[in-house]
Order: sequence, then structure tokens, then C-alpha cells
Amino acid sequence: MIKPPSLQSERSLIYSGDPALSLPEDPAERQRLLELARETGRWQDLIAEGQQPTTFDVKPLTGSEFDYWCGEVRRRNLIDQEAAALAVRLAIRKVGNLGEYQVGKREKHGDFWMAGTAIIDAIYAAAGNEGRAVILELGACIVERAQESPSPK
Repeated sequence: MIKPPSLQSERSLIYSGDPALSLPEDPAERQRLLELARETGRWQDLIAEGQQPTTFDVKPLTGSEFDYWCGEVRRRNLIDQEAAALAVRLAIRKVGNLGEYQVGKREKHGDFWMAGTAIIDAIYAAAGNEGRAVILELGACIVERAQESPSPK
């Protein structure tokens, strides 16, 4: 089940390059439709008939988790890929349609619980050459949402 966006509970994300998505060729229109789906949670119109996308259920980062993420990025001088993977590990709760791969048990790092690195490696393995792009995109969505103020909509 695809979960709608929320500032307090899990929501589902789908990678823009997922083969189950049917997106227009025009880059501007493609981006507009992806942003709309991420904002509203209405992915159904973008999924090709009979296809099943891989879904990533993520929980919004709390204020303290976001502060921790910002601090770790700065303290450890993380490159974009590492920063995105850390954001995904903090936020991811479940994956759907990724074969036998599961998020697994969350691990405690300091004051924060996060998924182990195995889920990142599983995404890399399942997505092949696009694995790094998947993590970068998911991480960007998670961090962007953490920086947003609640929408008055």
C-alpha cells in the first residue's frame, strides 16, 4: 500500500527511475508530476498498468534527528552519497517489492535509532547501476521534508 505524505507518520516514496512508473519525456512535466506525487501521495496515475513499483516507507525526521544528521554531515565531512545514506537509514521503516530484502532491526547510534547499512547495500544490489541515484534521491526527499515548515494546505 502506498502511504500518503505526513509530517508525523510514515509516507511512501518511489524512485523516479523505477521501471513501474510511466512518466512523460518532457523533463519539466516529469519533474512537476513527481513533485505532485511526493506532495500528495497520489502515485497511482504514474504507475503503469499491471506494474508494481518498489516503495520506500519513511518516517519524517524529528527535529533532533535532523539536528543529528546535520551535525554528522559536518563533523564527519560526509560526501553527498554518505549524507543521503545516513538520512535514509534514519528515516526508512519498510520497503515493498524489493525481493526478499527487508529493513531489518534498527540499531542504536548514540541517542538515535536507525536502520543498519545492510538495507543500503540491498538497495544498491537490487537497483544495480542506479543504486546510488536511488539513495541520493530518497535522501534528498527526506532532508527536504525535514527542512520544511508544515503546509497550510
